[in-house]
Amino acid sequence: MRHTASVLAAAALLPALLLTATACQSAPEGAASAPAAAPGAAPAVPADDGVPGAEEEPAAPDREAAAGAAKDARVGDSVRVQGREVGRHLQVLLGAFVDPAVSVEPNYAPPAGKRWVAASMSFVNVGGASYGALGRVWAYDGAGKRHPAVRTGELTTGKPLVFDSLAVGERAEGWVVFEIPENQRIVRLQYQDANMRPNSGGGFWAV
Repeated sequence: MRHTASVLAAAALLPALLLTATACQSAPEGAASAPAAAPGAAPAVPADDGVPGAEEEPAAPDREAAAGAAKDARVGDSVRVQGREVGRHLQVLLGAFVDPAVSVEPNYAPPAGKRWVAASMSFVNVGGASYGALGRVWAYDGAGKRHPAVRTGELTTGKPLVFDSLAVGERAEGWVVFEIPENQRIVRLQYQDANMRPNSGGGFWAV
C-alpha cells in the first residue's frame, strides 16, 4: 500500500513540474528586468536620439552666410581693399545711400518697371602704386541677384563718380548708380577692385 501511495503522489506532481519547466523555457532572456505596464498607463515617451524631426542647428552654409553678413561694413564705414599686387591698397568709404535716386534732368529717368538707387562713395589710393582702373561696384537685392553700376548724369544728390586714374595719395568721390526692378530692395553693396585678392573679404557694406 505504501508503494502504491508513493507512485500515485509522484504521478500527481509530474504535470506541475512539466508546466513549470515549459514556462521557464518560453520566457525571453532578461524579461524579468522589464516591469509590466499598469493597465491604462500611457505609453513611454522615447528619448530624443537626434533623428530627423528633432530640433537641429542651422546648416553650415546658413551659419557661414550669417557670419558673412555680420562682417559687412555699414553706411559711414570705410574698408581697405588690398590688391593682388604688393603695396596696392584702396581705402573705400560708403558715405550715403539713397533710394530712389533722381536725375536733375526732368525728362531723364529709368525705364518703366525700374528705378535708380545710388551710393555716395570715396576712393583714396593709400598704396604704393597708381591705379588706372576703378574696378566694379555691385548692388545685391534681397533675392541675392547682383546689379552692376550704370552710367547716368548728375543726380539731385550730387555728381556721378569719375575715375580715370588715381595716383598715390589722390582721392576720387561721387555717386554710383544702380538700375533695379521696382519690386526689389537693395540690401548689400560690393566694391570689387580690378586687382582684388580672391576671398579677401573686403569691400562689402550692408544698406
